[in-house]
Amino acid sequence: MKIIKNIEELREVINNYYYLNKKIAFVPTMGSLHDGHLSLIKYAKETADISVVSIFVNKAQFNNSNDFNLYPRDLNNDIDKLSILKPDIIFVPDDSEIYNKDFAIKISVNKFHDCLCGSSRIGHFDGVALIITKLFNLVKPHMAIFGEKDYQQTLIIKKLVKDLNFDINIIAQPTYREPCGLAMSSRNLRLTANGKKLASAIYKTLNEIKADPSTLEQKKFELLNMGFEQIDYLEIRDEDDLKLINNINSAQNKRIFIAIYLEGIRLIDNIKI
Repeated sequence: MKIIKNIEELREVINNYYYLNKKIAFVPTMGSLHDGHLSLIKYAKETADISVVSIFVNKAQFNNSNDFNLYPRDLNNDIDKLSILKPDIIFVPDDSEIYNKDFAIKISVNKFHDCLCGSSRIGHFDGVALIITKLFNLVKPHMAIFGEKDYQQTLIIKKLVKDLNFDINIIAQPTYREPCGLAMSSRNLRLTANGKKLASAIYKTLNEIKADPSTLEQKKFELLNMGFEQIDYLEIRDEDDLKLINNINSAQNKRIFIAIYLEGIRLIDNIKI
């Protein structure tokens, strides 16, 4: 397990792996690692010769500076967790390593961006696309692994890979959940014990809508009455193009998506119908 903090050293190590014909799997993270992240890293180790994990809190994808400042960070704890799985490389650059003082390039996402999280987090996916492009150029992975909790993000990254001609296989792994059903997220650490207990209603509600989609609007009122503060969206969309589903009995591949606030924290989830 090698911890690398600068780009030049990373390039040297990666180029050596390429010279040795090694297959590289990559798991990009923003740290505050939980069992969901670790499941992706375990998959990377099982399916490739070399596993690379990045830890970088990407300011470019935060449209709210307060959210960026409050994002949990504990690098020492992250390293301790990774020492059990022992990925080959942990890339932990600081902000100036990724975005030098003269940095002037942006990437504009023009598909899958204007609904769900993209509606309320203006510029978020542009920031995601920028950091993923930079990391893909540096790590040069053969595959990259993401979790389905961030389903919209994964669709956008797949589109990015196709449009920018990256030779990378994007793999989406099922959402990893806590015993209560809550989708694992670094933001869960900010919930109180009571908040975490209430948050378990999100997954329960999604499954109730799956059983009877006609209850979707009623479930919005129920969630707010339980104590959730705000619902950004609770919608059924086509999982291939994210278009809103008007006919629930259609043959389209469908998912229920939710973004909801609890204790000032924005939580997201989705399930397949």
